[in-house]
Amino acid sequence: MTSEVVIRPYEEGDEVGINAGFNRAFNTTRALEDWHWKYPAEPEGRWIMVAVAEDGGVVAYYGAVPSRFRCGEVTVRAGQITDVYAVPEVQGRHIFTRCYEAFIERFGNARDLPLMYGFPGGRHLLMGLKALKYVLLPPVPAYRRPAHRRHHWPSWRLRLRRGFDRGAVDALWERAASRYPWGNLRNGAWLERRFTGRPGVAYRHLSVWRGETPCAWGVAREMAGKLMWAELIWDGEDPASLARLARAMEREAVELSCPKIELWLRGDPPAEAVLRDEGFASVPHPLDLQMVARSFREEVDLGLLGRELYLTAGDTDLV
Repeated sequence: MTSEVVIRPYEEGDEVGINAGFNRAFNTTRALEDWHWKYPAEPEGRWIMVAVAEDGGVVAYYGAVPSRFRCGEVTVRAGQITDVYAVPEVQGRHIFTRCYEAFIERFGNARDLPLMYGFPGGRHLLMGLKALKYVLLPPVPAYRRPAHRRHHWPSWRLRLRRGFDRGAVDALWERAASRYPWGNLRNGAWLERRFTGRPGVAYRHLSVWRGETPCAWGVAREMAGKLMWAELIWDGEDPASLARLARAMEREAVELSCPKIELWLRGDPPAEAVLRDEGFASVPHPLDLQMVARSFREEVDLGLLGRELYLTAGDTDLV
């Protein structure tokens, strides 16, 4: 079969075979509309390599979701590696490795994808470090607190708003960006793509305002019986604004009958201190989540990335 397989970049219409192969490899039933939400068309095309059998079926896949990513003084296009697989009948025949190598040869450079990163599971983590040349970064911290129905005194200085507002996110990001020198650009375009329009998933956007100025932004969803606090942007100016957001998240959890709130957060010690004061405690990560990365540009220093990266659950495709 190996000689019958063609390795090539994505072509329009491949998504049907890619999604069918994904469902076989992972024994799941992802709908094609979910694939289109996750991998929208880009001006440069899609960042995907496939292995196609003689009958037209996709038997291996290696692809990335692109984003704008700050690496200190430079901003690059990063590719989050997601959903990679080889179907059972070709596993062990090096087809997946060939697909990966073709992806690196095409996209792994300072122009296309200077940074690649992902969050592999145990078996894929071992393979990624040894064969695929990824570097293991520090583990992802998790925080949790129980959700109780408590009375909170209202703050006349701080107001809570609900709903997504791209302009407001951009305004907050413009003021807060200096706090996040390493990580995804959390502007309105990124939050809109990541947290709106996902089939079957209702994300809740909560923001705290002082007058007409947004101070903190959070995104959450109900997931597996808990409230997952998936995203956080904070201007860092007033701990009370983040505390107000945390208490709003607690009310959301109670409303959704979620007994606990979970947040994955790395790279913002002041925010972590506020959240600990609000009852969040560090816990072992429920997925033992690890992050790996590869760099194809000198400024993308993986040592600095590992130490300085700002990370939330929204940076993964798991929430």
